Amino acid sequence: MAKKFKPDVVTWDLVDANEPPPWADRTFHKLNFLSEGDSWFTMAGIPTSNLLFQMRFPVSTMIVNCAMPGDTIKHMSQIANNQGLLRGLSEQNGERWDLILLSGGGNDLIDAAGSILIDPSRRSAIKMPSPKDYCDQNELDGLITRIQKGYRRIVDLRDKPNAPSKDVPIVVHTYDFPTPNDSPARFFGVGLLGPWLYKAFTSEQIPEQDWVALSDFLFKRLAKGLLALDGQLPNFHVVDTRGTIKRAKIGSRGESGDWLNEIHPNSRGYAKLAKVIVKKLQTLV
Repeated sequence: MAKKFKPDVVTWDLVDANEPPPWADRTFHKLNFLSEGDSWFTMAGIPTSNLLFQMRFPVSTMIVNCAMPGDTIKHMSQIANNQGLLRGLSEQNGERWDLILLSGGGNDLIDAAGSILIDPSRRSAIKMPSPKDYCDQNELDGLITRIQKGYRRIVDLRDKPNAPSKDVPIVVHTYDFPTPNDSPARFFGVGLLGPWLYKAFTSEQIPEQDWVALSDFLFKRLAKGLLALDGQLPNFHVVDTRGTIKRAKIGSRGESGDWLNEIHPNSRGYAKLAKVIVKKLQTLV
């Protein structure tokens, strides 16, 4: 069996050291990626696990991760304006990366769920005929547009005339289907955050038998918005990971299936997702 390398996931602080250690020195690696993203990329969770840590490559790979320890629920606007990402893509201080990995949109969706759902006093009934009938379509469409604008901004930064990473592949992913549960996430220095979907669905009096279908509807809509960019933006690739991991059981209040909490996979789930994403990466580098 061919050897697989765990990537060296490092921060800018290590890369910028006067004498960076070998694992933070691009000259020691065959491939060098730049990454930025939401809580699926961050190192703030307890236990410490994320999508990047579970990737495996056929050659030595370094990933400079702009998603810093302490980042929790980041929105697409924050990702697109992250100083580490801007630096990594800038003409003055940037470098030419082999690939750019991004994760964004999922946090925007779960945080906006309360504003997307129609107040029960404005619905024709507590139980509606279909998942979309619980949603304000203008709010949902507006959210998807804002997420797409964030990605467009990053592509524009990459492709400035003298940018060192002009035309370098960008890879993003869709999100597998979470289950609305009273299962908050724990972050270093912050404690418990969430749950998000569970809180929004209970607040807006969504019947429990519709929770899974409604959550899936929202994440399918997000996936559609992300996948649309695959055909619109140059050298921009969206890996559809839906249906990869085992969903959590409704009513669980902790780790269930391949999920650590309501919105984050556990290490087993991340490993399954990483395998799908890496398969795509290997066609691009």
